[in-house]
Amino acid sequence: MFTKGKLDRKGYISIFSILSALFVLSMFYRVANAVIAPSLIEEFHINAEELGILGGAFFYAFALLQIPLGPLLDRVSPRIIMTTFSLAGAAGAVIFAISQSFGLALAGRALMGAGMAAMLMGSLKIFTLRLPREKFASFAGLIISFGTLGNILAASPFAYLASLIGWRTTLIAAAIVTLILALLAFWILGDEKGEVDSDDVLTASGQKIGILETARIVFSSISFWQIAAPAFCRYGTFVSLQGLWLGLYLMDIEGYSPIRTGNVLIMLAVGMIAGSPCAGWLYDRIFHSRKSIILLSLILFCLSLLPLVGVIKIGHTFLYGIICFVIGFFSGFGMLLYSHVKEIFPSNLSGTAMAWVNFFTIAGGAFFTQLMGRIIEYFPHTGQSYPPGAYHLSFLLCFVCMGASIIFYAFCKEK
Repeated sequence: MFTKGKLDRKGYISIFSILSALFVLSMFYRVANAVIAPSLIEEFHINAEELGILGGAFFYAFALLQIPLGPLLDRVSPRIIMTTFSLAGAAGAVIFAISQSFGLALAGRALMGAGMAAMLMGSLKIFTLRLPREKFASFAGLIISFGTLGNILAASPFAYLASLIGWRTTLIAAAIVTLILALLAFWILGDEKGEVDSDDVLTASGQKIGILETARIVFSSISFWQIAAPAFCRYGTFVSLQGLWLGLYLMDIEGYSPIRTGNVLIMLAVGMIAGSPCAGWLYDRIFHSRKSIILLSLILFCLSLLPLVGVIKIGHTFLYGIICFVIGFFSGFGMLLYSHVKEIFPSNLSGTAMAWVNFFTIAGGAFFTQLMGRIIEYFPHTGQSYPPGAYHLSFLLCFVCMGASIIFYAFCKEK
C-alpha cells in the first residue's frame, strides 16, 4: 500500500486509521478503572491497596511484554504481532467483565495489559520503517493524540454507559470492538513484505548480534537510562492520576459523582490531545536543540503537579479542569522521549530501544499505581473513606520523583 518515503495516500489513511483505533482501545483499557473504582471496591470487597494492585496488573503485564516485543518487532511483521496481541486483549476484557472474584478480575486485567502491549510500539515500528526520518515525531505525536480519545471514552462516557447498562456489559462491548479491529488489522495491514527491517545488527567483524546482545548494547548506554528515568516517572505519575487515584480523590474527598469526576478527568485527555501533536511539530520544525523542548516540557509537567499536593485549596470543578488540562498538555510532550532514544541508536536497533523505553514507561504506571495505593491505605481511615493527607502525600511523592528524574535527564546527550 505504501513504501518508505513515498506514501500511497489511500493506503496510508487506512493503515493509520486502524493503528489509531487499536491504540484508542489500549488507552481506554488502561484507565477504565477510574470511574468504576467504587463499584470495584464494593463488588470485589477490596481496599485501596488491593485496588492499586488491580489497577497495576494491566501495567505489569504490559511492561513485561515489552521485553520480547522489541526484538519481535525488529524480526517479525507488526501485522502478525498486533493482530495476535489484540485478540488476547479482547479475551482479557471479557474475563474481567464476567469475573466474580478478585483473582479472576486480576487475571483478566493482566491479560488486557498483555494484549494491548503491542499497539503503540507496533505502530511506531511501522512509522520507523515507512516514514522519512524527519516525519517520525510528528506522526508519533499524531497517533498518540488520536489514541488519547480512549482516555476520554474511559471518563464520563464510560461512567454514563456504566450507569445505564453496567460496567460489565460496557466492557464486553469494548471487547467485541477489539475483536473486530483485530481482524481488520490483519486484513488492512496486508502483505508482510517489507514490514521487517532488513538490516541485521552486526559486530565489527560482521557477525550477527542476538537478542540478548542487543539488549546489552541498549542497557550499556547511560543515555538510555537518562531517557528511561523521566519516561518511568512521567507516565507513572500521569496514568496513576488519570487511571485511578485522582478520580477516587475527587469522589472520596470532594464528593463528586462518577459522571462529574469523569468530566474533570476528561481534561487530562484533552490536554494530552493538544500537547502530543504540538510536541511533535515543535520537535521536527522549530527547536534547534530538540533536547531543550523535552527538558522544558518535563519541568512544566512537574510544576503542574504542585496544586494537587495540598499546598492550596482548589475546591472548584473548573479549577480542577484547568489543572488537569495543563498536566495532560505537558504530559503529551513525553512522547518525544521515544524520538530522542531513536536518535541515539541505529535503525535496526530502534524497535528494541523504543520498546525498552516503553517497558519503563508502562512499568512506571504499574509502580506508581500500586505504591500510591499502599501509601493511601497506610493512613487511618473509616471504611473505604480516606483522609485528604493520604492522597496529598501520594501526589507529593509523584512530584519529588519527577523532579529527580528531570535532573538526571538534564545531563543526557542529544544524539
